[in-house]
Amino acid sequence: MLNTLKSYAVEHKVPIICDQGLEFLLNTIKENHVKSVLEIGTAIGYSALQMESLGCYVDTFERNKDMINLAKKNFKLYDENHRIRLIESDALTYQSDLKTYDLIFIDAAKAQYQKFFDIYEKYLNPGGVIVCDNLAFHHLDINKVNRNTRQLLKKLEMFITYLKNHDQYDTKFYDLGDGMSISRKKII
Repeated sequence: MLNTLKSYAVEHKVPIICDQGLEFLLNTIKENHVKSVLEIGTAIGYSALQMESLGCYVDTFERNKDMINLAKKNFKLYDENHRIRLIESDALTYQSDLKTYDLIFIDAAKAQYQKFFDIYEKYLNPGGVIVCDNLAFHHLDINKVNRNTRQLLKKLEMFITYLKNHDQYDTKFYDLGDGMSISRKKII
């Protein structure tokens, strides 16, 4: 069933998590006994449905109306247990309160990763983890891209440095898929 979504994403150039990144994410969920997830960046709902298939409750943000409509359709078809809640809002401007989560998965506007991290880390349960995807951003060479992409790559580099130096989190980086990280709050 989810292969249909993956095929749709490839055909229509919708960015979804790559196979290696997905395997890493699902293993992280299993290893950390994750039951609740906040996902920032729904797209067509592929990763939310994959996480839900492991029994997780998933709250997921999407701001793009076309993606919202596709995700709704896909959740209606495949979320038989009704464990996914689509939040139709820009995660940067969302004003309502949320519950707390065992895992926060950031896979949205790459230039905004630090803002997403800062806004939503307060919703992380003790012992929870924050997973970020696309930190290597297609392994592009900063010297061989246009100005806008270079600015994006610089923001990602700054975010990686931010994670490395964050005094409240231990972060590990993985050269899997498009570059992933796991940040775990330090026990003080």
